Amino acid sequence: MSDALVSHLVAEMENYLKGTESPDPEHVAAWNARFQAAVENAERGPEWKGTVDRAHALSETIQKRIGGLNYEREQLRLELNSQALGQRALMGYSSSTQ
Repeated sequence: MSDALVSHLVAEMENYLKGTESPDPEHVAAWNARFQAAVENAERGPEWKGTVDRAHALSETIQKRIGGLNYEREQLRLELNSQALGQRALMGYSSSTQ
């Protein structure tokens, strides 16, 4: 495979991330498998360094997105726990007033 395929796959993921707020994990996993196979078979010609730099920048973007999604998940978990605690308190209160 050529370096061009690796570059194309980096561009594909860059465009995908620009177009979605919440990336689909299955889509990203499938892309990663294709990307890893392309990297293994790349020729690593004169344009390789630029492709690697773009891939590293893409990795940083993905890590930031993961961090944001993990934060949102944690906030949602805390809110659900708080609601469950309130619901249990209401149930305890209503059974004590009957």
